[in-house]
Amino acid sequence: MTDQVITDENLRLAESEERYRAVIDNSSDMIQSIRPDGTFEFVNQAWLDTLAYAADEVAALNIWDIVHSSSVDHCQTFFVQALTGAPIPYMEAIFVSKDGKPVPVEGSVTSRMMGSEVLATHGFFRDISEKIRGQELEERNLQLEREQQARYLEKMAALGKLSAGLAHELNNPTAAVQRAGSRLVESLTERDSAIREIISTGFDLDHWRVIDRLLDEVSAQASSGAFLNPIELDERETIVEEWLEAHDIGRAWNVAPSLVQAGLTSERLDQLAQDLPAPTLPTVICWLYETLTVQESADIIKRSSHRISELVDAVKGYSYMDRGSEQVVDIHDGLESTLIILAYPLRDVSVQREYDRNLPKIEVFGNTLNQVWTNILDNAIDATDGKGKITIRTREVDGNGIVEIEDNGGGISPEDLTCIFEPFFTTKPQGQGTGLGLDTVWRIITEEHGGTIDVTSEPGKTVFCVSIPLTHVKSE
Repeated sequence: MTDQVITDENLRLAESEERYRAVIDNSSDMIQSIRPDGTFEFVNQAWLDTLAYAADEVAALNIWDIVHSSSVDHCQTFFVQALTGAPIPYMEAIFVSKDGKPVPVEGSVTSRMMGSEVLATHGFFRDISEKIRGQELEERNLQLEREQQARYLEKMAALGKLSAGLAHELNNPTAAVQRAGSRLVESLTERDSAIREIISTGFDLDHWRVIDRLLDEVSAQASSGAFLNPIELDERETIVEEWLEAHDIGRAWNVAPSLVQAGLTSERLDQLAQDLPAPTLPTVICWLYETLTVQESADIIKRSSHRISELVDAVKGYSYMDRGSEQVVDIHDGLESTLIILAYPLRDVSVQREYDRNLPKIEVFGNTLNQVWTNILDNAIDATDGKGKITIRTREVDGNGIVEIEDNGGGISPEDLTCIFEPFFTTKPQGQGTGLGLDTVWRIITEEHGGTIDVTSEPGKTVFCVSIPLTHVKSE
C-alpha cells in the first residue's frame, strides 16, 4: 500500500515536471537557469534557437561564453546581485550566438533559494533585435524628417532672398512704366491742345515744313546717340533756359533739359524763331516739348517692358517651369538666368564672364542645377561683402563641362575647407545659415548629374570647380 502511494506521488511529480518543462519549452522568451558557478542548469528551446546551440552543447558552456564582450562588466554586476538573492526586475545585455552574432536582449532575473542559499538564478529574456531595428528606423525617419524640414527651410530662405531681390528688380521697371504712362496721357492731352491752337493760327505750308525739318533733326539726334558730358549738358541747359525765358516761354526750367537732350541749341532756336510767326513760338515750343515727352515716355515704357520680360524669361529659365525636368541645355543660359535673378545682391559686385561658347550642350535637371549656381554665387557674394569681384569660367576638359566660380573674398580656412560640403556645417553666424546650401550643391552635382565638385581657397581667391559629363547634341 505504501509502495503504491509512493509510485502515484512520483507519477504526479513527473507529470507536473513534464507540464512545467512543456510550458518552458513552448515559451517564446529565452529562459535559462544558471548555477552559482556559472554553468547552465537548463535552458529552453527558445534559448537554443536564438543562440543557435544544440541541447547537448549547453552542458559544456559557461554563462560568460554567451555574454558579448561589451556586456561582460555590467552582467557581472547583475550576476553578483542575483547571487545575493536580490531580484533584478529589468536589465539589458548583449548575448552572443554560437556563430558570433550579437543578440541584444532585455529581461529579468530571479533567484531560486533553499533557506539563505542561492541554488540557481533564473533568467527570462527576449531578443530585442527587431525592437532596436524599429527604434533605429524610427530615429532615422525622424532624422530624415528633420533634414527634409531643414532643407525646406533652407530653400524657403533662399527663395525669400531671391524673391526680395527679384521684387526690387521688377519694381524699378514697373514703377517706370507707371510714371511714363501717366506722363504720356498728360503729354498727349497737352500736345493735342497745342496742335489745335497752332492750326487755328493759320499756319501755311512753309511753316509746317519748318516743323517737319525740326522733327527730322530731333529724330536724327536720337538715332546718332550723341552724348554730352554733365558739365557741357548743364551749360547748354542754362543757355537754353535763358533763351526760353527771354522769349516768354513758360516752364523754361522744365522745358530746357528736354530740348537740349534733343540736340537743340540756342542758335537753332534763334533760327526757329526767325522761320515762324512770333505769336506762335510759345505754342510751337510747347507742342515740341510735349512731343519729345511723348517719345521719351514711349521709349521708357518700351525699355522697362523689355526689362520686365527679361526678368520673367529669366525666372522661367531659372526654374525650367515650362519644360520637363530633364533637359539638354546650354549651360550658359542657366548661368545667365541665375545672374539676372541675383541682380540685386550683385548690384555692387563686378562679374566677369570667361565663357567658352563652344562648350557642347549638357543633359541636366535644369531646375536643380540652377540651385547650384545660386548657392555658390550667394556664398561668393557673402565672401566679398557684396562689393568684390566674381569670375565665372566655362570650358571642356576630357568630355566634361567645367564651370569655375571664383571670388576675391577673404577665403576659407584649411580646417573649414575639409568640412565645407558636410550637412549642417556653416561658417556663417548663428541664424544666418543652415549649413545645407553646399551639401545640397554636392548632392545635386554628384548624385543627380554624376559629376564632381571641388573647392580651393586662399586669401583673395576661392574657386569652386564643378565638372559634369557632357551630352553632345546635333545642331537642329
